[in-house]
Amino acid sequence: MNYEEYGRVVAAALLKDNTIYYSYKGHYDIFTMEPIGVLRKAIQGFITENGFFVDRTLGLAIAEYYDQIEHKYPPLYGLNSEDLKKENIKVLKHINNMNYKKKDTSK
Repeated sequence: MNYEEYGRVVAAALLKDNTIYYSYKGHYDIFTMEPIGVLRKAIQGFITENGFFVDRTLGLAIAEYYDQIEHKYPPLYGLNSEDLKKENIKVLKHINNMNYKKKDTSK
């Protein structure tokens, strides 16, 4: 797999109805900004610097490839925003919608 095509993990993200909601602080930050709770059923993952939404499993592989892991917290098979080195944790006070790229995994 070519992790360089994805780029580094840059933010925790939720995917709902082809829209990515993200925060550099983590998924919990997104949930608190959305009072009616619709996003709690969204797919949890991460966004990469090249605009790809990835799930926790692929996010972990990418973060390991780029040496972004400070300490791996359970579960060991998926990435948590708390796992990332401090240099990767930034504060974003608002949520932006953006389009995402679908990775063709049929190759």
